[in-house]
Amino acid sequence: MWLFAVAITILVGAEKQPITTTDLLKIRKVTEVKIASDGSFAVYGVQSIHQEKEEYSYRTNLWYIDLNDPRAKPRQLTFGARSDSGMAISPDGKLLAFVRADDKRVGQVWMLPLDGSGEARMVTHLEHGAANPVWHPRKRQFLVTSNVPLSKIEEKPHFDQERPRRDWLDADSKANGNPDGDRKAIRNWLEKNSAKGNPVTINRLAFQGEMALENEIRIGHLYNVDLDQDGKASQLTKGSQGFGRCAYSPSGDSLACSGSPAGSQHPDRDRRSAIWILGADGSSPRALLDSPTESYASATFYADGKSLLVTAQQQDEPMFRQSRLGKYELSSNRMEWISGSWSGDTQSAQVASDGSILFSSPWHGGEPLLRLDGKKLQRLVEGPVGVSAFDEGGGRTVYALISVPNPNELYVREKNGKTRQLTEMNSGWLAGKILSIPQEKWITRPDGVKVQTWVLNPVRAENGKKYPWVLDIHGGPTAMWGPGELSMWHEFQLFCAWGYGVVYSNPRGSGGYGYEFQKGNYRNWGEGPAGDVLAALDEAVKTNAYSDKDRLFITGGSYAGYLTAWIIAHDHRFKAAAAQRGVYDLSTFYGEGNAFRLVKNAFGGRPYESGMRPLLEEQSPFTHVAKIRTPLLILHGSLDLRTGVSQSEMLYRALKDLGREVEYVRYPGVGHELTRSGAPLQRMDHMLRIIEFFERYAGNDSPAPVSQ
Repeated sequence: MWLFAVAITILVGAEKQPITTTDLLKIRKVTEVKIASDGSFAVYGVQSIHQEKEEYSYRTNLWYIDLNDPRAKPRQLTFGARSDSGMAISPDGKLLAFVRADDKRVGQVWMLPLDGSGEARMVTHLEHGAANPVWHPRKRQFLVTSNVPLSKIEEKPHFDQERPRRDWLDADSKANGNPDGDRKAIRNWLEKNSAKGNPVTINRLAFQGEMALENEIRIGHLYNVDLDQDGKASQLTKGSQGFGRCAYSPSGDSLACSGSPAGSQHPDRDRRSAIWILGADGSSPRALLDSPTESYASATFYADGKSLLVTAQQQDEPMFRQSRLGKYELSSNRMEWISGSWSGDTQSAQVASDGSILFSSPWHGGEPLLRLDGKKLQRLVEGPVGVSAFDEGGGRTVYALISVPNPNELYVREKNGKTRQLTEMNSGWLAGKILSIPQEKWITRPDGVKVQTWVLNPVRAENGKKYPWVLDIHGGPTAMWGPGELSMWHEFQLFCAWGYGVVYSNPRGSGGYGYEFQKGNYRNWGEGPAGDVLAALDEAVKTNAYSDKDRLFITGGSYAGYLTAWIIAHDHRFKAAAAQRGVYDLSTFYGEGNAFRLVKNAFGGRPYESGMRPLLEEQSPFTHVAKIRTPLLILHGSLDLRTGVSQSEMLYRALKDLGREVEYVRYPGVGHELTRSGAPLQRMDHMLRIIEFFERYAGNDSPAPVSQ
């Protein structure tokens, strides 16, 4: 079917042009979807990129679509250089609550009449911001969460502060300090300096954020916002117990919230989440589901209020266990695991209006939308596509769909199962473009592991000609790529536009194939996954008439930066390589990366534990750096605390010292999400740096993409 689609695309689109770099600026995507409880309309967020002078920036504005009228066109609700998110429609369908940053760049809840009778107005003014609005089912009020710094909590925390020989608030930054005074005066003087961030005092285990130090944890507190009292916010919870997303019971008398576990252990020591039950006024909080063997991510009431739908993940192997769905009966305290035979992750689960369960799940290169009715499991949306956001109401389901022909559009599925497209966010500009459609294949490795792969041909490839080929690898390592995944849509098509073929796969360790496959790279980040992706390349070279085995390239980011460096230290077939945002020395990564827990979870121990250092050294690409002969481009963000910046510096310096062909590119002011949510200009620069570097070694006749 896909080969036929390729032929049709080439035939019909003879005058069409391939994807260009600046087409990145045209891509629009749905960020979230909410539907009215009766299914009559939906609101959704759309992220777009806009040019302001010589800079490009993201906007997320909100839109409205009437679902009762098949001819209705989307109507924009919010405008301008905004980032609107966290939507919640009032039970009567008249008001929309959403989150927008205020003048201090702190998120606050705004309110917008949906009948067009007024403008949006800010209704919360909380010092530490407001998020996650949840409407009361029977009153004109809603719940929000505000993340309060621990130092602003009045009472002593219930968990260990882990600050040696110091007690809670035993110094005062506002008191008169004296560097020449007694111990108390000195402490006050030091505390004042720390309050100004000069220096930063760290006592946490997990002290790194994404782009800056996070020396202080924040506690999620709940507030009730009453619209009948001019938006008065009343604090419902206090102390050091934190709460996250909440759901009201159908009667509105109680709340089910996710939150940190009970007990005296510091939250950094226990990454689990528990389910709490509270009165609607915040009273009598009780840890309902709190177990060292499970982490409970969310809870939603069934319509009768007698049971909760929960998502849970076993904690014996948190890197590999798949999340599952449970139905918890409140009166009997009985849990029934209802995911049945589904062996993938369960995400964004919700109770539909007919009592069935809807959820999505990364699976085999796509993200189907599934419906669980009793023990019957139905795929509502499947195929080589992905459902990135969805919501259900009144029997209708609205969802955002990712596909290769169109990276994002909004659809509705009616009660009778018929679907129709609601938006044309990308359809217009794509009408003039020719795309490369991936061809799927499964390969079986010598140890019996089956690996799913895809190949994209160069745009307008001519019979009898050979083209350079790129092996592109995903990170994670538990990520999953496929035709239903959005982040690589533009980069893949741009490679093909420049006359490169692309092969990508999901090697052992990838998500979307169940527990055993995801655990397939345990203590084996290098050889096993490397063999899988190289086998995918071998298959493409052997079976694809356009591939040139003498012009092969390799690239990947994050864990795939690791795997790129590993491969070129052990395999010298590639003309050039680009390692992006990678981890190259695992022991160093344990100290400087905020994803440091990967070391223990993926390799079974920490660098200082017995027998671990030799394993981590053997598994580190940096150990094998002297064997790298392939010309290498190294790219990293200067504020990347996910993997740590010195990882790239070590790799570059070693190769430079060895006299190898190497170039190093550092992007200022950006962290690990450079290629996904980084500044658009940096994202375009990043893609072109890789292409330009490969072009130096590709021997292409034309120095320009095939469209020019």
